[in-house]
Amino acid sequence: MSPENRQAVLAPAAAHKFELIGRISSGLAHELNGPIGIAMGFAELAKEAIDGAGQPELDSVTTSKVRGYLDMIETASLRARNLSRGIWSFAKAEPGTTENIDMVEVLQSVQLLTAPAVKVAQIDVAQREDASGAGEVISYADAALCQQILVELILASPQSIPGGGLVVWQVAYLDGGPVQIDLTTEPWNDEPTSEWEVPEYVRESFKDMGGTITGATPVTVNSPTGEPDQELTGWKVTATLPAANSE
Repeated sequence: MSPENRQAVLAPAAAHKFELIGRISSGLAHELNGPIGIAMGFAELAKEAIDGAGQPELDSVTTSKVRGYLDMIETASLRARNLSRGIWSFAKAEPGTTENIDMVEVLQSVQLLTAPAVKVAQIDVAQREDASGAGEVISYADAALCQQILVELILASPQSIPGGGLVVWQVAYLDGGPVQIDLTTEPWNDEPTSEWEVPEYVRESFKDMGGTITGATPVTVNSPTGEPDQELTGWKVTATLPAANSE
């Protein structure tokens, strides 16, 4: 593809970038209140435990309590740091570089970014359990463009599952080497749904990377709530990308 045509493909993605950053930031700002509140609360408990000991050296029970509080502070702080780093990385990433990338890693970053934003619509984002347990799936693609496209698709999912539910992702190698990405919505209930839209520039972007993406198709899924014999209608989007470049 010529530089002019490639620019025509990337221009719509760039136009959508700032809107996506705003939507992600809103969700992350709300989500950060959780780990920050946890860190502050357990820091206060740790101080109270130390002050209540009343002796230079803490007894074993108090020491165990304080260590537990500090572990909770560390866990909450790491989550807050990962969330803030995720939005920073997304904001500064620029499409245009094609290289071998781990699509599992890309989708994990997409999950981190989008989960807080869609939580307000009672939607969770999760990886489908894979019997193969593949730790990585390498494709020759544009990491920044893939991440942005997948973020946009998941942020658009609430229109297709207005009653809430799951967006489940899965990535695996196809026979012959290409990589396949499946995104499936699994509604909590049988409220009427609208089609999960795939923008035209998304199709062109995958085509530019040597891949494909389907329009959303209705699929029958089992109820995520675990109710027996209950089948609901979700939506599925499937994309393919080239295999890793061996050069």
